[in-house]
Amino acid sequence: MKTRHKLLAATAAAGLLLSGLLPPPTALLAHGGEDHGAAAQPGTGLAKTDAVDLPKESQFLFGVRTALASYSDTYNRLTLYGTVSAAAGGEGRVVVPQTGRIVRLAAQVGQPVRAGQVLAVVDQTLDATQQIGLSTERANAQAELRAAQQDYARLQTIADIAARKDVVAAELRLRQARQNAAILNGQASQRRVSITSPISGTVDVFSLAVGQQVSQGDELFRVINPGKLRVEAQVFAPDLAKITPGAAFWVEGLQGQAEGVPARLVVFSNVVNPVNQARQLILELDAAAKPQFRAGQAVSVQVLGQPGGGPRQLVVPTAALTDLSGKPVVFVHTTPEEFKIRYVQPGPANGQQTVLLGGDVHENDRVVTVGTYQLKSIYLNQ
Repeated sequence: MKTRHKLLAATAAAGLLLSGLLPPPTALLAHGGEDHGAAAQPGTGLAKTDAVDLPKESQFLFGVRTALASYSDTYNRLTLYGTVSAAAGGEGRVVVPQTGRIVRLAAQVGQPVRAGQVLAVVDQTLDATQQIGLSTERANAQAELRAAQQDYARLQTIADIAARKDVVAAELRLRQARQNAAILNGQASQRRVSITSPISGTVDVFSLAVGQQVSQGDELFRVINPGKLRVEAQVFAPDLAKITPGAAFWVEGLQGQAEGVPARLVVFSNVVNPVNQARQLILELDAAAKPQFRAGQAVSVQVLGQPGGGPRQLVVPTAALTDLSGKPVVFVHTTPEEFKIRYVQPGPANGQQTVLLGGDVHENDRVVTVGTYQLKSIYLNQ
């Protein structure tokens, strides 16, 4: 017990000695015009809570790009869903005109072909009944030809006493018999048919082999022209008024395409589907961006309002939006090497623009469109 009291007394004495040797604490004063609250100070280990510092060299390395927030009246008004299909001349199906056997294949999968180009040769095959019938018809035609020749020769020998009309009738009979015999002989000796492409395009997937039997009406090939595509969408009664004469259309894939493409209105049908009471909207895709779409693909159609036809709203490029902890944000380039985080409330969107219904973003703020992933990573690791 005495030992413990001695230790406590020694500790108190040491504390009094140190307090006498150290200078009294002084207040920390900030310089004028500086904010040392949330921002990180050199050597303190604190990180900024709403900003990211990124040197110019790193911005160039990451390829950071920005765009201005602005007011627009062409924001998205309506989203439709449709299907890509082949337009006129965009798809050709080749079927077998007669039952037969493939004796030659002149096309391969993925091969570009021209309209009228031979794709295959089919040798017609006949069953027993058809062969017997053809042989019988040939025999009858030959018999008729011989009889016509004999009758005509007989009348020629007595032409001076025979009636003129009988001679003419015998001559016509002989000509008809020769034509019939020639047709039947040709059918018996030439039964091969060349299968040609109906359009110019690319041969789609097929599974055929030389020697394979095919039946009349079977589909042999399908030729696709990817440059001739259209989109068919259904417009229901509540949305009919939003399809204005000056509306623009933007088509986006539902399977993760990076960008959408513009489309042109071909026809807005006046016929109403009796099943769902919808009208059909036919669009033609922009020729420069068609290769990313395929026939049968499901797409969304963004209907953009006519310029001047609606209230102006603040919009940013859709690529500028990202999220932090599940909340939508944009990065605003405030100073040459600083990017501020601004939480926003996104509204209607299309492949190019998104309306901002709320948030601390103003017109002419420079928002980041390329490099948001890198900025987000740096911020989360601060």
